[in-house]
Amino acid sequence: MSLDPDNSLLNSILTTRLGKPFQPQCKACQDLGIVFESNLNPGQGGRDAGTYELCGCQERLTRCDGQAPWMYSDRSGRTMRACPSRPARVKLERLRHLYKRSDIPRRYQGSFFSSIRPDQVHTDLMLAVEQSIELIAHMDHPDSVKGLYLYGPTGCGKTLLSCAILNEILRVFVLPVKYAKISRDILGRLQSTFNPNSDIYGAGKKIEAELGSVPALVIDDLGVQRETEWANQVLYDLIDTRYENDLLTVFTSNEPMESWRGIAGGRVLSRLREMCREFPIQMPDYREQIHADIQSRNLGPWGPA
Repeated sequence: MSLDPDNSLLNSILTTRLGKPFQPQCKACQDLGIVFESNLNPGQGGRDAGTYELCGCQERLTRCDGQAPWMYSDRSGRTMRACPSRPARVKLERLRHLYKRSDIPRRYQGSFFSSIRPDQVHTDLMLAVEQSIELIAHMDHPDSVKGLYLYGPTGCGKTLLSCAILNEILRVFVLPVKYAKISRDILGRLQSTFNPNSDIYGAGKKIEAELGSVPALVIDDLGVQRETEWANQVLYDLIDTRYENDLLTVFTSNEPMESWRGIAGGRVLSRLREMCREFPIQMPDYREQIHADIQSRNLGPWGPA
């Protein structure tokens, strides 16, 4: 079962990118050739991640046996030709590889913009979704905004939206993306590289290079562990590198951007202002609303049980 049955928001990304109405031949995949199939588990109030699959429009074109290198024998039996579905199958293999390496938390791996139900959220979050569509559609334009700074209380939907952005980029552009919590995945990992007993001892430069060069990065929980000079310098260097490389970065925080004014001599705040549009999301705990909806209407967390 697809989490985006009518693909309206996916179509919005492609329409915005083209600058004119997008009329796909296949409404199921919007001519991407691949679809995300979610495995819902409403009985236990949860879901597993699901998988990317070849769209039916490509299955109908298939003339090979479905195995790499996706070739078939012509009528003469002497010449091998590329299967018409080969480009989509190559894309699917790369997409699955990038999906595994993205570090998107399991509970958000199948989350797209359509996962954010308008009847359950505040206007703030839907406005941020609209800005995110613009962000993704123009992410390869040199003069476009390359960052979002989402802030609000715990459970307001910041992480859901930021991961949805990564998932949309994955399926539309098939580009590497990365999710990282500031304390665990950035500062914690870099600290481990100083420990001779760690599996990543001495790999600090490699980790910094990866975070600084991935086309789209979410830095979650910004503001945690910013009390040390070393942590602030690491964060500034990462932000500065991504700013200089003109790469898309999404920050989530419980605090507004202004809270960085007195940190690292104001350099972090200066860079954040240059690269990001700030969106406050002031609403009750999104997860509590979903739970209440499940209890009152006997729904699964992402649709009818």
